[in-house]
Amino acid sequence: MEEQTFHFEIDMYLVVRCPSCEKCWGTKGKPKSCPHCGIAVRDDLEILSTTDSATELQQEVAILNMPENLRGQMREKMSKSVEINTEPSTNQIIKCIRIAAENDVIRLDRLSGALRGSGISISAFDVAEEAVSQGLLMRSNDGNYLLLQ
Repeated sequence: MEEQTFHFEIDMYLVVRCPSCEKCWGTKGKPKSCPHCGIAVRDDLEILSTTDSATELQQEVAILNMPENLRGQMREKMSKSVEINTEPSTNQIIKCIRIAAENDVIRLDRLSGALRGSGISISAFDVAEEAVSQGLLMRSNDGNYLLLQ
């Protein structure tokens, strides 16, 4: 039987937070440094959400960089509609797993951000455990998951 490999085009924007200055920004692909403080980006860069368009990206970054007590009011005023997806396709789930992968390591907080940004309302733990049972991921001793290619 011929081995089958999957390749996915990731055409999404990531909303990320710098672990040093805690400012958010948007990126398409892995950034090399924070545009706010200039610190080199490490593997602990937090993915907060994903978007399909530059307009949504701009709105999300603006909201996340404002004081927390104003975010709710601003979200109400901005027309941002993320459709909640309770029955995502396998390809959508795999896309989120690949977005969350950092050097083939999946942390649940990154996976949660990728799922949330895609409007998927399934817990990151449930997705990761199902991926383990399907042979896509393997649990590591540190509580993370390893992406099997």
